[in-house]
Amino acid sequence: MGSALRIVDAAGFAATMVGVWLWGANQGAWDASTRIPATFCTSISFVAFVLVAVRLGAYRPRRTEHIYTELISLMEVIVAAFALAAAATQMATAGLPHQYYSLALGSSLLVGLVTRWVMRVVIRVYRRRGEDYRVWLVIGWNARVSELVKGVYAHPHFGIRIEEIIDLPPDTIAAGEAATAPIKSGSIPYPFRTVRDVEDIREIVSTRVIDEVVVMLPHRTRYDQIQALVSICGEAGISVKVTPQLLEQPGHSYHLSEVGAIPFLTHFTGPSNYRLLILKRALDVVGSLLGLIILSPVLLVSAIAVRLGSRGPVLFRQERVGLHGRRFQILKFRSMVVDAESRKADLQAHNVSDGIAFKMKNDPRITTIGRWLRKFHIDELPQLWNVLVGDMSLVGPRPLPPDEAAGNEWWQRRRLTMPPGMTCLWQLQRDHAMRFRDWVNLDLQYIDKWSLWLDLRLIIQTVPVLLRGKGW
Repeated sequence: MGSALRIVDAAGFAATMVGVWLWGANQGAWDASTRIPATFCTSISFVAFVLVAVRLGAYRPRRTEHIYTELISLMEVIVAAFALAAAATQMATAGLPHQYYSLALGSSLLVGLVTRWVMRVVIRVYRRRGEDYRVWLVIGWNARVSELVKGVYAHPHFGIRIEEIIDLPPDTIAAGEAATAPIKSGSIPYPFRTVRDVEDIREIVSTRVIDEVVVMLPHRTRYDQIQALVSICGEAGISVKVTPQLLEQPGHSYHLSEVGAIPFLTHFTGPSNYRLLILKRALDVVGSLLGLIILSPVLLVSAIAVRLGSRGPVLFRQERVGLHGRRFQILKFRSMVVDAESRKADLQAHNVSDGIAFKMKNDPRITTIGRWLRKFHIDELPQLWNVLVGDMSLVGPRPLPPDEAAGNEWWQRRRLTMPPGMTCLWQLQRDHAMRFRDWVNLDLQYIDKWSLWLDLRLIIQTVPVLLRGKGW
């Protein structure tokens, strides 16, 4: 099903690009000289779509996933395939008008996403009517099984039928005794019984229609039984679902990968979608490069002002702690006197932050020019270079100096699971003297809710904050 759908979508993608070219030619937007480049681009787009879809695993079974997950995955494939096709066309042919690329990409996204959404809705209606279903045999009886069964029952569009729930606990119910056991927290009756041992499962899967066996047994106490179940089902050609209970922690996510031929189950609590993280990095590179170019007059004037305003270097360099504890040199326009660091200990009593971070209003170490630079956060603009070279991101938790980072409580270290940024939720708060604990909680809130849209929203919201001159 996935392979056929991949080819159909690739054909639809290429057909949309042909349609855009025909429409443009009919409207006089481009002439016949674009026929060969357009044909080349269409051919490459078909091949690129198939290859990118395979590489990203976009056509894996998504029976129980949210429709938006599938749409986002399809969008990633379309954008990546189109970028490859457009680049190849520009390099290998005379190229196409820029408006063609814009129209082709926009039309491909619109047609592809709408078509997939309609198709998913139709399939779900079909499954609700009892068609295109898979039969599950559930092994185990516990709270997780109850949650699973209720979820399947509440979503008939999954197209899943539970044949029976089989348990293997000792001394719970007499072996072989059959019963109808409703789910305890509701009234969803499913056949339920216990069996003597794992070998009884062999008879069940050999005499009934079973598409998949779902094992919900506790791993630590039933490891041998789970291994035997996987072996039995493998011999029968039946797939097995096993929950990742080993070292399971609330709030953690999981990712299965391989190192050579050895499979690993990775636990993580921060963002892990590497494709979206790559797009975040692309946003950082483009944004920081544009920022350095557009703001170059401001950077030049500020550098001259710092040089003439007080003795010392134009740029202030300080070691900060970044992603997962990596050290880097952060850049800022110098806004304090040269011996500011040595005087910090004497001013510790005036720290308005309740934690290890040092914040002081009316800091006497700040120069006249520095106070103006800080008011509009211009002193932080050189950090665009840190973003460009990969030390920082446009959006992320603010990096702390090593002495302050070392004083973090253990739970606060999770701030380091995202690259440090020039702005984040804390920078948009009116109370910059908030408790350090609240500051960290805002950083963790950003990490837990991170998305590209959140980054773009925070960047946009930061601009008026800077123009209001509320920094200190």
